[in-house]
Amino acid sequence: MGADDRNFTMGLDRLNALFTWWGVPGMNTNNNVDNQMKRLQALIADLQKAQSEAYGNQLDTLFSVGERVAGSLQAFVHCQQPDQVITAGSNVLAAILEGATLQAKSWLDLTQKVQDCCAQIAREAAAETGNLTNTGTDATRPAQAGEHTTQPIKAGSDTAPPIAACTDAPQPVKAA
Repeated sequence: MGADDRNFTMGLDRLNALFTWWGVPGMNTNNNVDNQMKRLQALIADLQKAQSEAYGNQLDTLFSVGERVAGSLQAFVHCQQPDQVITAGSNVLAAILEGATLQAKSWLDLTQKVQDCCAQIAREAAAETGNLTNTGTDATRPAQAGEHTTQPIKAGSDTAPPIAACTDAPQPVKAA
């Protein structure tokens, strides 16, 4: 157990003592506060991991696109015909657009991961309070282990697809 974990536990103990001092009856009888704080800690860890993966993907994309653009710009020096200039310019533009596409995909993956984690926390909280009605439809029941319920969002769609469980990790984006 690290120093951060001990500080976290000590903070929870202080919070529980404060609730008792305020006279809030049974506030932490079933370790409600402890469970919520542990859930929050897991959420923060998942979000931090997703953010660091997205940051790494962004850097990989940036470096690979930078190398491709530099190589394409060097081709301008060797151009002797107008069609060679057009080809070199097209290569520069293609590298930049491909990089923008890869960065957008990385952001989309991060957004999906954040959405999945937040939805999972909301489902757990709703299930804990009894507000979740389990009718068996994909929109209202939590995803089962190994079940993937996400669907791609189609352009012009007014409704969002069902959300997958927080355990689905985004796949890293690599430049071609």
